[in-house]
Amino acid sequence: MVKTQKSESEQLNFFEKCYEKFLQATDAVGEIKHFYRVGGSTICLSFAGNELISFLAPALEHLRINEAVSADLTLHIWDSHSTGIDMVPPPCERKCFTDRGDIWGFHSKRIKTAFHWIEFSVNVMDLDSGKGIFWVENADSLPFWVYASPLRTLLHWWMEKKGLQLLHAAAVGTPYGAVLITGKGGSGKSTTALSCLQAGFFYLADDYVIIQLDPVAQVHSLYCTAKLDPDQLNSLPEFRKYVDNHEKLDQEKAVMFLHPHLKKQIIPNMVLKAVFMPMITDRETTVLTPISYWRIQRAMSFTTMSQLPAVGYHTHEFINRVSQTIPSYSLELGSDIRKIPNLISEFLQKPSMAQNEKHDKKSIPAHSKSLPLVSVIVPVYNGERFIREAVENIIAQNYPPIEIIVVDDGSTDKTGEIINQIPKDIRYFYQENEGPASARNRGIRDASGEFIAFLDVDDIWPENNLNILVEHLLKKPDILVVRGYAQLIEVSPETGNQNFIGNPKESFADYIGAALYRKSVFREVGLFNQELTCGEDTDWFKRASSRNIPMQRIEEVTLHVRRHGANMTLDKKFMQVNKLHIFKQTLDTVRALHPDLKGVTR
Repeated sequence: MVKTQKSESEQLNFFEKCYEKFLQATDAVGEIKHFYRVGGSTICLSFAGNELISFLAPALEHLRINEAVSADLTLHIWDSHSTGIDMVPPPCERKCFTDRGDIWGFHSKRIKTAFHWIEFSVNVMDLDSGKGIFWVENADSLPFWVYASPLRTLLHWWMEKKGLQLLHAAAVGTPYGAVLITGKGGSGKSTTALSCLQAGFFYLADDYVIIQLDPVAQVHSLYCTAKLDPDQLNSLPEFRKYVDNHEKLDQEKAVMFLHPHLKKQIIPNMVLKAVFMPMITDRETTVLTPISYWRIQRAMSFTTMSQLPAVGYHTHEFINRVSQTIPSYSLELGSDIRKIPNLISEFLQKPSMAQNEKHDKKSIPAHSKSLPLVSVIVPVYNGERFIREAVENIIAQNYPPIEIIVVDDGSTDKTGEIINQIPKDIRYFYQENEGPASARNRGIRDASGEFIAFLDVDDIWPENNLNILVEHLLKKPDILVVRGYAQLIEVSPETGNQNFIGNPKESFADYIGAALYRKSVFREVGLFNQELTCGEDTDWFKRASSRNIPMQRIEEVTLHVRRHGANMTLDKKFMQVNKLHIFKQTLDTVRALHPDLKGVTR
């Protein structure tokens, strides 16, 4: 596969072309500026005309300030429908776009770029100049979550530059301080926040907040909105009058704009005292229980890192700091939601409780601060027989900072149904059948982790495998790939018994799942060759070797490969068909790297 990396100058050129389009839009319809104070920064929203103001400004209205002399960040906003100015052509092929919004190949530290498919918006930022761009074709196409939490990607990038972090969480408080309420959708986060607001609490957020850790831990308000599943309005009927999208509740969540109605309770920032992870129970009484560092870290990480473009090592480390420094609790929600605010209020009145009942230090490994996030990519096609075991095998590695990405390559069996039943946080992507190389590439492009591992659905890892591989990469920062050997296992179709076959050192050398990779290596070598039906592993490692990529082979069995009669690679015809193609790809790579060898054929 041809490398798709863009230089910083190419990315800057794209930004400047987008900015020129914005200037053309303001020439056509005029410019309107609104100023806001967000997370300690003065931010200007500069609109070309007024078309997008009613969609993007209301959720930030509680943070609006009088016109400022200057702004730390200016976001230039326009649409093509009302201005008649088209966006510049895409800077790359469609395959480079990801579900989260990242664009593969755009990795500049200065220029940030994202494209969001569903809202069809372009987001670009020059961090050095403090300028951002938001473009959409037509405002009427924006989904409800955009006007409930507008410009989230751009604000995420800016806050990250300032040492702060957007987190998917709610936040409420009393004069004694605030609590962060985090968890995936359906856990009771919004219900808890709104029941506290109803009880007279201060309110900072329902969906996304800004967290600051230095010099003291604080939570900053970002949006004055809230979202609820329509049926949850029955338990909080007082909020019906704030719903903005009554006519679409059969298709969307109820979106509520709480400002100016409740402006006295919506405040810009508070000191952060604790983090709660809500859990819905069948009890009547709500209970607070201290929980481990890792549980709250996972609760905060999953949605944040699956939704925000360009998250990675820095985001993971920030969430680790929050998890390790702020006391965390499981908020086991009872059926009587009116009593939830009382419990939280009592908790905040007892600062000694928040200070003394910190994490169980035994649950925090001594080296936890150095553990990188590992994204494990599982490509699967009709894997209903193995998918549950594969996920269980990953979890059993007992490596806490982990992101599981399952890419379903067009399965026609019950694979997707089984994945949805697994009670673990899994990022699940479905695509039309394009082969394992395509599935792996999709996982790489959407991965949040600094390190990447692959596990084919019918293979398994030995015990403690991830910890061993991670330890090797941490000890040798210059090494980009560490890999061991694969042990072949024959599975009897009659009895299910498993028998080891042969010497691991004599097995196929280039098993993808036997290695751990720094994500950066795929920027150097490129992704897997999707033109190859089989043999993409050999092709990739040959390309890596031709570029002198630093790799280490360790004396460990790092993969168990099960032969069960249905493996694709058992069909030697695939390998024969691709062998010449792989050789040709390798030769082309060598010639490109060493022009003096052009003309050499053997």
